[in-house]
Amino acid sequence: MSSPAPQPETNPVRSMSLYICVANASAAIDFYREAFGAKEMWRLVESGGKIGHAEIQIGNTSLMLSDEYPDYNTLSPETIGGSPVKIHLDVADVDAFAERAIKAGATLLRPIADQFYGDRSGQLADPFGYTWIVSTHIKDVPVEEMQKELDKWAQEEKVKKSDEAGYVKEPKMRRENRHAVTPYITVQQPAELIDFLTNAFDAIEHFRATGTAGGMHAELSIGDSIVMVGGAEHIEPKPTAIHLYVPDVDQAYERALKAGAKSLMPVEDQPYGERSGGVEDAHGNRWYIATPFVPLQTIAQDLHTVTIYFHPIGAQRFIDFVTDGLGGRELMRHAEGDMIMHAKVQIGDSVIELGEARYPTQPLPTAIYLYVNDVDALYEQALKAGGTSMLPPTDQAYGDRNAWVKDPFDNVWYIAAPVKR
Repeated sequence: MSSPAPQPETNPVRSMSLYICVANASAAIDFYREAFGAKEMWRLVESGGKIGHAEIQIGNTSLMLSDEYPDYNTLSPETIGGSPVKIHLDVADVDAFAERAIKAGATLLRPIADQFYGDRSGQLADPFGYTWIVSTHIKDVPVEEMQKELDKWAQEEKVKKSDEAGYVKEPKMRRENRHAVTPYITVQQPAELIDFLTNAFDAIEHFRATGTAGGMHAELSIGDSIVMVGGAEHIEPKPTAIHLYVPDVDQAYERALKAGAKSLMPVEDQPYGERSGGVEDAHGNRWYIATPFVPLQTIAQDLHTVTIYFHPIGAQRFIDFVTDGLGGRELMRHAEGDMIMHAKVQIGDSVIELGEARYPTQPLPTAIYLYVNDVDALYEQALKAGGTSMLPPTDQAYGDRNAWVKDPFDNVWYIAAPVKR
């Protein structure tokens, strides 16, 4: 006599339950088991392997989840470009919990810290696009006291932003005020890189959130420029090389070394009119730090505080792609024979710099967020010039129309413009 088929466990009737959709439900269940100590209750699987419905238990609460079904308008954060939903999770030891989750592939968005409302908490991003507020209750705080602390914090933030406005040329962070070319530095520990940038180069963090691929997305300003930082343990790194103008190169160089960078070249006066040095941070990004000692019009004309520097193998072919595919305009070049030692190409209101890769400086394929007037037209132009499509033009939930193109040198260009309303 055969045994009866196992039945789903019966849970008490709940007035409300959280139901999330992910791009890979099986992988999500594995992640929540390893990172959060979840217990799988049951799952329903289609013949093709997709999970139509599953339930897991985290702590004393059940979480429902499934794979995405675009035909039924059931979409994951990876497909729609992020999720506005944050999930609050109470745990016994938030520090130990966060450490375990990060080892399993979560990304730290906000450090664990004591909060004015009586919790010790922080924020984590899972690899599937959801943000988790993880928290341990420390003490009860009266509502009146919480309100006072909130008012105090709001006032401090107002003063802080007012102070920052004297340093940042675009304090409101409006897209229309941003430069055409923005580096998108992708690393596996983005929170650590943000700490490095603030300690070494006085970067100002404006916000951080969950990115479309499930890791972190943050935006910072250094001088007159915006730098995007993103990534997570499960995302392929895309470090970059940056020509960085600072008020005092000697000071910035020493601060970068103290913040954990290693020296690439000591600070020295250069024959072309800069005092410069180079460092590499712990994530593989190269920073060519410089202060001009000749008039800016002769050495730094058209450059911003942050300028991406490329080291392609085949500099002429790279220039051809940027001019033919992305509407760039070559401004200058210095060559020795057939080798392009240094060149500048303008794209919109920005300039990129490049030089033929040569030992020990090798290519460093990176990611670039490129603001343009017409995403669709430039996307087609880039493909005709030899680019490879990674994402056709798509309206994103965060307000941009976006297309992704990989150039023949493995750089990824996120071509973007505000969605037309």
